[in-house]
Amino acid sequence: MGTNRHLDILAVINEFARADQEPVGVRHVCLACRTGLNAVGVAVYLAGTAQPLEVTGAAGDEIAELGATVGEGPVPEALRQNQPVFVSDLANGWSARRWPVFAPAAVAAGVAAVFVIPLTLGAIALGALEICRDVDGPLSAEELADALLFADTATALLLGRSAVPVGLDGGDLWGSEPERRWGVVHQATGMVSVQLDSDLGEAFVRLRAHAYVTGLRLSEVAVEVVARRLRFTPDTNHEKQR
Repeated sequence: MGTNRHLDILAVINEFARADQEPVGVRHVCLACRTGLNAVGVAVYLAGTAQPLEVTGAAGDEIAELGATVGEGPVPEALRQNQPVFVSDLANGWSARRWPVFAPAAVAAGVAAVFVIPLTLGAIALGALEICRDVDGPLSAEELADALLFADTATALLLGRSAVPVGLDGGDLWGSEPERRWGVVHQATGMVSVQLDSDLGEAFVRLRAHAYVTGLRLSEVAVEVVARRLRFTPDTNHEKQR
């Protein structure tokens, strides 16, 4: 796939942006990638906390929250190693041994294969592009070439994007339901970071651990933090419920 294919992909991304009447953004890359690669979900994650910046598709949203809550799966692994992680069959024994919590839950959510491409600038890791499909099997050579072009476009957009606001109030910052949900998670991570006097990575780990132990969704724990019904303290492993 050469320059012409890249231009074709950019044209599709531009069509989604025009339909939204917005400047081209990472969301439009996800939408175009989902359509072009027959995916049931596509997400772009930020390096550091492994939180999604953009998610498209109900399955993509489910997988994003699952991976963020349990802390295992293709995305965390790709971000840690800064290498692609392609899983063509999540239902096989190898995947279940590698990710004993994530793999069976992802299959139960209707996802059969996941392909994750790191978004990098040289040695600097910016994030990752995740592609979820409901049928097993590898990407074809043409699909892989397109996936890499989508990843390159997302990387370019991330380089021009300001930091995600994590400490601001105001639901209007986030438009769709997935955006609002992850907006709350971003906001809660910032609040917990202040409570613990820690970096965002440690704050996110504490949020995730609380969700896992209590059996709640990560977004549900985030809502409790933002509503100030749940507070994390730096001097204990126990959180305070109000």
